[in-house]
Amino acid sequence: MNNKFISFCLLSVCLTQINQAQATPFKTYQSESLHCGEATFQVISSCFDPDEGALRGSGGVMRESCQSSHLLVNWKGQQKRIDFPIATAAQTQQLKSKGYTLQKVIRQGDWSPQSLACGQVKGISGFFVVVNQVTTNDLNQEYLGKGSLSEEPVLLNLNGSMTSDALRQKIYPLLKQDKVKITKVVSANALFGDE
Repeated sequence: MNNKFISFCLLSVCLTQINQAQATPFKTYQSESLHCGEATFQVISSCFDPDEGALRGSGGVMRESCQSSHLLVNWKGQQKRIDFPIATAAQTQQLKSKGYTLQKVIRQGDWSPQSLACGQVKGISGFFVVVNQVTTNDLNQEYLGKGSLSEEPVLLNLNGSMTSDALRQKIYPLLKQDKVKITKVVSANALFGDE
């Protein structure tokens, strides 16, 4: 009877230690809300930060990994959730051809949200949101060509849908020439590599 009790206790201790070792302390982090026209946008990420509270320098907060990161859109009482990384179908194909995989779990080297901006262009009615994304480490090796999420950021309508390709083609050159009126920008850093 004593041996069974001791065996049970040892098994319980082992299972408890295994459970604690597997449980990574992911926490929820929220960006500041971006108010743009009649809509509100916010990045919400569930990430692991082994050194939370440490000073991080100009690169912002460095997280080890994010098990999820999404954009929450509130427009006229309707909510929409869009998982990061966000890309058009053409960008997804182009990035896959360059060796990138766009997946829900974000680790160093993956595309990650950087900032959100509320934009407006003369001659185009209404507002749109610029979703800036970057790779999370070694920015010198980041792909910057056609389809890049940093060179050709995702542009969203206020309801959270992608803008049309025709509209994107009008806005991209204006972004590069600083001819887009940006009314507000919020940081949406989910993950950064070492500076």
